[in-house]
Parts: sequence; structure tokens; C-alpha cells
Amino acid sequence: MSILDEIQTGMNPGPIKMNIAGTDGIGKTTFAAGAPSPIFIKTEEGTRYVNTSSFPLCESYEDLMKRLKQLVQEEHDFKTVIIDTTDWAEKLIQEEVCRQKNVASIEDIGFGKGYTMVAEGFQKIFRALDILNDKKNMNVILLSHVAIRTFADPEREPYDRWELNLHKKVSSKIREWVDFNLFANHQIRVTKSGQGFNEKSRALAMGERMLFTKFSAAFDAKSRVPLPDKIELKWDAFINAYKTATKKLMSTSSVQGD
Repeated sequence: MSILDEIQTGMNPGPIKMNIAGTDGIGKTTFAAGAPSPIFIKTEEGTRYVNTSSFPLCESYEDLMKRLKQLVQEEHDFKTVIIDTTDWAEKLIQEEVCRQKNVASIEDIGFGKGYTMVAEGFQKIFRALDILNDKKNMNVILLSHVAIRTFADPEREPYDRWELNLHKKVSSKIREWVDFNLFANHQIRVTKSGQGFNEKSRALAMGERMLFTKFSAAFDAKSRVPLPDKIELKWDAFINAYKTATKKLMSTSSVQGD
């Protein structure tokens, strides 16, 4: 076989690989449950009040990998796999690393080696998810909590922003692996009152739950296709915007190819 026979050309979007990061109770689980034929791999009890399909709660890293192996090896009709949530999955991997190293805490493994091992544990999860995404044509949705952390910007004074509630080694791997890293939050409107030194700003939550798709000083976000800056926090709203953006990209690519 010639090397030229293996070269692929053109766009091939395929099924979705995404991470939804957001505050507690914003609706991440409900969003994921709206995806086609979902199956949840639970590291926490987030589906208790959602009508969906799920495996029993994973109590160990071994449980989590067993669920992924079942989906890879067995025949089924599920079209979307969801890990709910990445931060609790990280805790399970930490427990496994501590067990292997016979230590009480991940901090007891010196020079950050423990967190490197945790990141390697996530890499095994990604390999299984890649098989489901590529070979079984399944959407992959990761759900993640966020925390407010101080960001040391090299170009300006440090400031607070929302970040994944994970160790930075794991967080960076997730952001790199997914095609869509979206931030879920309420639509916020800021009002001002008073004048001069007495001027005050007040943030009002407008109720709408939104997905934010572009990087901001307040949070991380990325998209492989040019989505609107914000989308309603519903699967149908996201997939419609995704299909529209992908269609435009493919149309532009076709014209350029001509």
C-alpha cells in the first residue's frame, strides 16, 4: 500500500467530544441527558433527579475503567457517553495512586509525581473514550465543576477567574483533548447606581442558563467551529448551532477547493 492511499482530505467532523464546565446546579447533567441515547458513568450522584440511563455509581477507578471497557467491548444502542464528573473521577484516580504507592495522601508522593500519575490515569480514560468516539461513533460529554482561582497573568495584575476544579495537569489535558470546552453559567446583567466615588455596580442574574463558547478573562472556553458567543444551555440549541457552523465551514472549504 502506498502512503498516498492512507492520506485523508476534507472535513470529517464526526461525533462530539466536549467538556461542559459550570457552577453547581446550573444544569450540566440535564444538558447531557438531552443528547442522543445517553449513558452516564457516574462518579457522583448527579442523575438522581434526571430521567436517564446510567451505570451504578463508580466507587473506584477500577469501576470507572470497567464501565468504559463494557461500552467498548459489548454491543449496545447508546450514542452518547457522559462522565459525571471529571473532578470526582480525579479523586478516584488519586485514591488508586495512593493505594498503589501505599501512602495516605497524594501530596505524600514528592515533587508532584503523584499528580503526574493522576494525569496518566486520565490519559487511559481518554484512550477508551477515543475508541468509543472513533469506532462506535459515540458522542463524549465530560461534566466538570469549577472553582474561583487567582490567575497570575504575566501581562497584568493577578485576577480571579473560573477554572476547572481539577489539578492543573489534569485540567490542561482535558482542555486539550476535547473539541469543545464550554462554560455554563447564568446570563448576568450589571447595573450601576450613584456617581463618582459613590458609584456602585450590582450583578443581576437574568435567569437564562447559557453556554459560553469563547475564551474570556473570567473563564476558559474553546470551540473547533465558529459557534455563537453564547448558546442556550440545551442540547438541541447546541447541536443546531454546531450543525450550522459546520455546514458553513464545509461550504467555505468546498468553494476554496474549487
